[in-house]
Amino acid sequence: MKRYITDCNHDCPSFKPIVESITQNGAPNDAQVIFSKRNTVYTMMIGDEKLNIKAFRLPNIVNAFIYTTLRKSKAYRSYQNACKLIDLGFLTPKPIGYGEERDGIKLCHSYYISQHIEALNMRNWQDKPDCEPLLRAFAKEIVRLHHAGVWHKDFSPGNIIYTGNSTDGYKFYYIDLNRMQFGIKSRNKLMSMFRAINLNPAETERLARYYAEEVGENPDNVIPEALKQLEGYFKEQRRKRWFKSLFKKGKK
Repeated sequence: MKRYITDCNHDCPSFKPIVESITQNGAPNDAQVIFSKRNTVYTMMIGDEKLNIKAFRLPNIVNAFIYTTLRKSKAYRSYQNACKLIDLGFLTPKPIGYGEERDGIKLCHSYYISQHIEALNMRNWQDKPDCEPLLRAFAKEIVRLHHAGVWHKDFSPGNIIYTGNSTDGYKFYYIDLNRMQFGIKSRNKLMSMFRAINLNPAETERLARYYAEEVGENPDNVIPEALKQLEGYFKEQRRKRWFKSLFKKGKK
């Protein structure tokens, strides 16, 4: 039997019917797709407010039961982590709500709804005209995240967006929050946020140097840590490509 679970931010109760409608019917026909890969992100106007709808792909048969029994769904975690992040004084597009469609104890469709923000992302920061002040501000922000014990497991340049400029300062917003943990003290876990922040070793080293300067540590200690994380990422990608090649050979 189908049932629907929703929650809406108490700061914007007027959006509750929208969250419930999306959960039961999916993204409206007039919503525009702005990203489509494993998950699909739509944008739509509700009055004067522009919203994003993240529709998570249907989980496989195992995860469909895990996400209702052993773990929370990605939509739930995205919403709760966004609220927690804001409580800690960090920025993310305002969380509006989330919804889950369940069939018995099996998760079907799920959605996370948030405010849309017009912003740039941190991809290819080395090509940006304000790279130097931007990167120094970003290093300071990472230190702040680490001091707060925030571990963003998907800390990639596409998941960090920002507004502002070198004159007025920068504001950093974090997205794709379902794989995030708080209260982390492990140095290795926190430093793993350097693993895929930029695939150019020279740029990773540059950021790590600014990070070390901001936190008051010796760059000669911090830089090898950051580069080790990047190398770990490269090794993981090589392993994935190797397994995929074996799978393709097995299908022939």
